[in-house]
Formats: sequence, C-alpha cells, structure tokens
Amino acid sequence: MADGLRATDSSGVVTVTVDDSADVLAVALAARWRQAVDPRSLGSAVTSAMNEATMRALAKQVERPVVVEPPAPPAPQHDGSRITLAEATRLMDAVTADLERFTRQVSEVVDRPVTAESRGGHVRGTAQRGQVLDVAVDPGWAHAARDSELEQELVEVLRALRARSAPADLARGPQSPAIAELTALVSDPNTLLRRVGLLP
Repeated sequence: MADGLRATDSSGVVTVTVDDSADVLAVALAARWRQAVDPRSLGSAVTSAMNEATMRALAKQVERPVVVEPPAPPAPQHDGSRITLAEATRLMDAVTADLERFTRQVSEVVDRPVTAESRGGHVRGTAQRGQVLDVAVDPGWAHAARDSELEQELVEVLRALRARSAPADLARGPQSPAIAELTALVSDPNTLLRRVGLLP
C-alpha cells in the first residue's frame, strides 16, 4: 500500500490512504469484506474512511510551520519613476477585478456540491468544501467484481471529488500580474511613497 496517512472506517473494511494535502493515494478493501458489510453499505464505509483520512491530513497541515510561497507571477520591475493617478487607478481597477474573479471562483466551489462518477459507471460520489458527502457503489456489481476493480473505481471517484471540491489553485490564494505588482509596491513603503510623490 502507498505511504501516507491512513484511515479505516468503523467496520474495518475500507482503508483510505491520502498524502499530507489530503489527495487520495489508495483505497484498500479488507479481505472478505463482503462478510462484514453488505455491498449496499460499502459507500458509507468509504465515505467514513475518506473523511477521517482528510481530517488526519488537515491536522498534520496545522502542525506544520507555515511556509509563505512567493506569488506565482513575477512582479514587474520599475525604474523608480513617479506613479501617475491614471496608473494607480488602472492598477487598483485591475486588482479589484482579479479579486472579484477569485471570490466568484471560491464561492462556486464552496457553495455547491460537486459530483463524480467512475469511468466504469459503478461508483458515484458527491462532495462539498473538501468533504465527501456520499459515495454510492452499484451493489450488484460490487458483489461480483474483483476487489482490485472496486478499489480502482473508488480511487478514481475520490480523487475526482477531491480535485473538484478543493482545487489546489484556489488554496494558493488570488494570483495575477496586477496583484503581484501591487504586492511589490506595498512591500517597500519608502519606494512607494517616493513613487507617489510623498517623499523626495
């Protein structure tokens, strides 16, 4: 089984392994799981194990020291010339538009549940805000399928739910050339004051 953080449901039939970011690495079914759990209840066991694994990953993230990553777009280099009112207005309008766009993206992710279905069509799931709400497994298929097939479709759906309900690009915060430019300006107050004409 893959290295990572493992969590098992209360019945002991499903173990989900995630990395420190709560991305799914593996799903493992216990040997003879069908004797412990009805195939119709397998989805709730998967949901329980997945959410417990996510909580362990979040707890580990909280314990880690915060590392501030530099913004992705490079900040434009300035020659130290004065900033005109028109340039300042353009920059603030661009930053405002970028922040509004980011806020809309976050709202879309946070406010609505997302769904995913395996390519085989036997496993479906729903998640919201990074938490799995429900996993449904076709009980007839689960009763007859090989465990490796079941595990593969479960991993596929859980990974898709994680990616759709907690996109990594949103976790980095708002990013744009305008935001990077403003951040660079305000990170050096003396240069900023000189460029707006408040210091010689």
